[in-house]
Amino acid sequence: MKPDTTILEPRWNAAATFAEKIPVSDICSLLRLVLFPGAEAEFAKRFSVALVKLEPTFPPEGNAELLRVMAAAAVYSQMDKPSNEADAIALGLLAAAFPLERIQPVCKEVMERAGEYLANESERIRPAPNIKADFQALKTAMETEDWETGEDATKLLGSALVELGGTMGRVAEENQFLWWLVGRQSPLLKQRRGKLASQDYALVAAVEAASRVMLLPPPSSVESLLNEVLAQCKNDPDSAMPLVETIGTPSIDLVKAEKAGGPATELTPIVGMLAVLRAGGKADAKGLKHLHLSPKFKTSPAATASQYFRELMFLRAIEQIS
Repeated sequence: MKPDTTILEPRWNAAATFAEKIPVSDICSLLRLVLFPGAEAEFAKRFSVALVKLEPTFPPEGNAELLRVMAAAAVYSQMDKPSNEADAIALGLLAAAFPLERIQPVCKEVMERAGEYLANESERIRPAPNIKADFQALKTAMETEDWETGEDATKLLGSALVELGGTMGRVAEENQFLWWLVGRQSPLLKQRRGKLASQDYALVAAVEAASRVMLLPPPSSVESLLNEVLAQCKNDPDSAMPLVETIGTPSIDLVKAEKAGGPATELTPIVGMLAVLRAGGKADAKGLKHLHLSPKFKTSPAATASQYFRELMFLRAIEQIS
């Protein structure tokens, strides 16, 4: 496409305006439109009508590929600044890319932006503890006569407590992950990891990691920690095997997949496979067609755990804005 440069800004603005205060179902539809050609026929019609109203020169018909570009602009614009919606969009893009070949993003830059956004935002919401200034100000106020009768003292006390609460939450998250790593035990399975096969523990490890995340986006180090805990198992967590074998182990009973099948379908391949199995279906070509996933696909338990963790984080982000 070689569009007239004069229309680029108004069209970008139209896409960005559409994405403001967007409902959960439309976030998932935008992501599917960006990632899967021919997806979301009903949403595409509604999206096209909305864009024509926002930018009258936008072609109302014969615009399938251009709509995908506009969807990419919409989700990209949301990641310009931190928000719950931006968290969900970035987490959804990463969750859907498993394996990478199953998606066909209309532009690769949107995937790169998702990775950048999550890395930066994960660090931004977990700053180094800095309660000294607030408590020093409070201490100084308390040393003055009749300090408790002043409004400033009340504000200082509130500020110090809020900062302390946030710091304690971040410290608790770090402590939980550290204890989980060095404990060498699965809390859910109540067994030492050294007695577990990595494929039996992969999904459960992801659930255990997800339960320790206090803030979204999750710490960027969690997937490395997943690799570490799976390395404590009795067999190699990096050996490739069919994905359907890994998710079909006895540990499936401990994995919650009831959130599958909603607006996130196609964006969460492992959750989708679990939903098929739980419904009594088969993980064959027919049963997995809607997930764009081959039943012959092979991956390692470590990669499976990381992917399931990404999907759980995406579903939590969706819950957060529902």
